[in-house]
Amino acid sequence: MDINLIKGVFAVYVVGVALIRLMDDEEHYYLVVMKKVWGRSQGLTLHFIANVCIPMIFALVSFSQGFVALAGY
Repeated sequence: MDINLIKGVFAVYVVGVALIRLMDDEEHYYLVVMKKVWGRSQGLTLHFIANVCIPMIFALVSFSQGFVALAGY
């Protein structure tokens, strides 16, 4: 199995955990600090970008590299 596929699976796991934590009723410490420093809207946006969007992009890139390597191109 290609290492990029494994990295992609791990990145999808990170995104899933981050989304579950973001949608949880209890706010976590890092989110509370981001909201205090940046304000509610900007804090949530920064938290979402840092913990969901960037790992999702990493997962998509890793999956596509892994599939290309498996196809032999």
